[in-house]
Amino acid sequence: MLKPIETQQPVPEAHTVQLRLGEPVSALDGPFGELADIVIDPHSRVVTHVVIEPRHHHHQARLVPIGLVSADGDRIQVDLDSDRLRLLERVVDIDYLRMTDPITVDGNWDIGTEDVLAMPYSWGSTAMTSYDDSAAMIQWDRVPKGECEVRRSSAVLVDGGQCIGHVAGFVADGDHLTGVVVERGHPGLAHHTLVPMGSVARVSMDHVALDMDAATFKALPKAAGLEGPLGDHSRTLRQHLDGLLHHRRVDD
Repeated sequence: MLKPIETQQPVPEAHTVQLRLGEPVSALDGPFGELADIVIDPHSRVVTHVVIEPRHHHHQARLVPIGLVSADGDRIQVDLDSDRLRLLERVVDIDYLRMTDPITVDGNWDIGTEDVLAMPYSWGSTAMTSYDDSAAMIQWDRVPKGECEVRRSSAVLVDGGQCIGHVAGFVADGDHLTGVVVERGHPGLAHHTLVPMGSVARVSMDHVALDMDAATFKALPKAAGLEGPLGDHSRTLRQHLDGLLHHRRVDD
């Protein structure tokens, strides 16, 4: 269960925390990386693991059981030092596969999120002569059997399958999810909506489906204080653009 970071005063074990994707994460001996993905039991809607990666190095990401994670507001910590954290299970596999070949994992794992890293090219004597789409370099994550992985780019769908935004994070009470934070808009200008888990139809691999239509979602109040790790940058960018717009109006 997600534990509060120890303070001078006792803190109840079950408490509301924000798991914001991209948030910095520390080991016991200092900064380690960021919260890249969240692994969830889709039936019980319990967080079982988090994926922690050194910044911009997903191939070094580790699968961390939620029992080793402490959270207090914006502060996330793994209760291991960096050396021991690196001994945990690697998440990422990479292989060169034909596009028609299935990805295979052993019986203890399921395939999590996956990405095509590079498509092969055929080259002539002096220049590229053709494009070969029969195979590719594929990167995928391995997650425990029966569980699903959600990342920052995971789509949030409303009725009819329309993509309304993407996942920015979750709110949890202990390790039980109580809400999903949905981000919409362009980077730096995005706004966030907190959707209670009671309005979530299902959590699946790499997406979250809401039990509402687009109009109902858009009528939900915007959530304050959920800007995530880029919140200060977002506010600064908004102020900058507001200034540019003001000067343009004056010049016109």
